[in-house]
Amino acid sequence: MTTSAPHPTTPPAATGLRAAARALPGPARLAALTLLLLPLGGLIAAGLSLRAPDPHHPVPVSARELASGETFKALERHLDANLPGRSALIGVVNTARYLTTRGGSDEVTLGRGGWLFLRSELAAHPQQAAHLRERADLIAELNARLTRRGVTLLVAVSPNKSRVQAAQLPGGALPAWTTNTYADFQALLRERGVRSADLLTPMARAATRGAQYYRTDTHWNQDGARTAAQATARAIRALAPDLPPATFTTAAQPVQARPGDLLNLMGLQFTPDALRPAADTEATETTVAAGDLGGGLLGAAPQVMLAGSSYGLRGNFHGALQQALGSAVLNVSREGADFSGSLRSALRDPAFQAAPPRVLVWEIPERFLPLPLAEEDRHPLAP
Repeated sequence: MTTSAPHPTTPPAATGLRAAARALPGPARLAALTLLLLPLGGLIAAGLSLRAPDPHHPVPVSARELASGETFKALERHLDANLPGRSALIGVVNTARYLTTRGGSDEVTLGRGGWLFLRSELAAHPQQAAHLRERADLIAELNARLTRRGVTLLVAVSPNKSRVQAAQLPGGALPAWTTNTYADFQALLRERGVRSADLLTPMARAATRGAQYYRTDTHWNQDGARTAAQATARAIRALAPDLPPATFTTAAQPVQARPGDLLNLMGLQFTPDALRPAADTEATETTVAAGDLGGGLLGAAPQVMLAGSSYGLRGNFHGALQQALGSAVLNVSREGADFSGSLRSALRDPAFQAAPPRVLVWEIPERFLPLPLAEEDRHPLAP
């Protein structure tokens, strides 16, 4: 008579863990597996990092330095400088977080249909009314100075993405405390005799027919830039109807993916679309002059100058503005200009001092208006 060895039994705890894992949704299982494997990958990468000689980030291991904690601080600096695949590991963590929570980040809110929004646009600002008045007073002072020099100032506030695309917010509408910022500031400018272009009304109207902003970026897309440019051009023409004419043509490149800056803020810029909100796609447009621009850019003083933020550099806004206006526009917008960065630089430029434009368009992102003034903005804008 033969007896067979008893089959090993699976511990009840392991059985329960497997059952719980099978009950998780697919994305959550993937995220859990990623988080389990990540420490192993990190240890391997850390070991490879320590084998890499780095005279700028030595790791001391004496008894005194171990006891004081200096060894561990130096090790952190060494790993930060030399860890192989550091960006990839961070991307894996951010992807796992997104798949698990299906949410944004500290800086990004996830809306409907893969739309992303800056949280700061939805924040409450208790001192908003005072900050709007301070900025309006600052602009009014500049307007008076420019008028004395024969320059007409036109303020163009680029509305928040969350305002124009409110239907794509998680609740389908803006929070009540953010609803009047744009209109309130426009009213403050009118009270002070400052000319402004209303970009919100045409963009909100156009948004009922098609998106005016990128889904994964803070900026307007090419359709939105075109809508804003046409509204700005109408306001310029009302102030200067006899600008030197010029003709422009626009050409488009093949359609390609365009991951936006909000994906960067979520740490998902290198994540495949299947594991994140899909990147925008567009056929990038470029507008160029069809002939000699005459006096604007190549000869004497420019007739129109655009001093804006990164919005002035996105979506072919500058090109669309020139085409809608039918006249040359000198664009001095720059990245990170915030409220007045590009304007201050332009006003201090010797070329501006010697030959100022007839119309100065100052583009300002709405999201900076309710914030406290930066130190540089507590001083007059003009030199």
